[in-house]
Amino acid sequence: MIDAPSSEIKNDERRWQDTEGGLLQQQAYGRPGTRLVLEQQFARIADALHLQRGHCLLDIGCGVGNLLAWLGRQDDYRLHGLDIAFNSIRQAATAGHTLKLTVGDSEALPYGNQAFDRVVCNGAAHHFLDPLVAFREILRVLRPGGELVMYEPTATAVTTILRKAVINFDRYESPADLAHKEEFTAPRAQALLETVGFTAISTSLHDFLAYPLSGSYMRSPISGSARIMGALSQVERNLASVKMLRSLWGLLSWRVLVVASKPRVEKR
Repeated sequence: MIDAPSSEIKNDERRWQDTEGGLLQQQAYGRPGTRLVLEQQFARIADALHLQRGHCLLDIGCGVGNLLAWLGRQDDYRLHGLDIAFNSIRQAATAGHTLKLTVGDSEALPYGNQAFDRVVCNGAAHHFLDPLVAFREILRVLRPGGELVMYEPTATAVTTILRKAVINFDRYESPADLAHKEEFTAPRAQALLETVGFTAISTSLHDFLAYPLSGSYMRSPISGSARIMGALSQVERNLASVKMLRSLWGLLSWRVLVVASKPRVEKR
């Protein structure tokens, strides 16, 4: 864990995302096999969001806009994206869909109260340096009954060991990742969300086979083949249906899906 002030890490994070993070996102999405796996994740996120035509959605940490562009191709939603990186927002503006994009900070969202029906964080919430403040901000901008969906790397004993075992893995990790990525677990996320006032919180673990083999930001030998990654995804779905082995798949999973609601009636 990096022993540095949050302001210093945040500045380093902005520089890293501007110079490296956005490019890594583009390269990963450009590989057919990795893209197939990522779009399967987008579909899982969309299912959890329960979006309806005309809904207003905010993607915090939208990066180069891959998720937003994919959602825009599904139906007529009002899509907003916020990211700390200037270059990522510039790239997201070329995504081919009408998006409202802003450079900003999750700890001080530049939006009014109750502005959004849905908020999504796709691999961004584990970068929050002060998650309590960020979650309070998300609660503020959500309408009563609105939902937050997060799809994040999860720190388990297995994933932590594997990350440390891969040579040069740190070059694919941002300063915020390196500072406290191992702190983002399903129980901790749930506890923080409950603290700020979210309800109906659920968590589920995913991506124990196809996603790690896709390499994500790292180029794997099979990441260029949508056919191979599609076959691996089908194998993963088949294995996930074996109830006796679900605990094992949970231990090996690389992603956690967290869904939480803002109460329709706020406590007085």
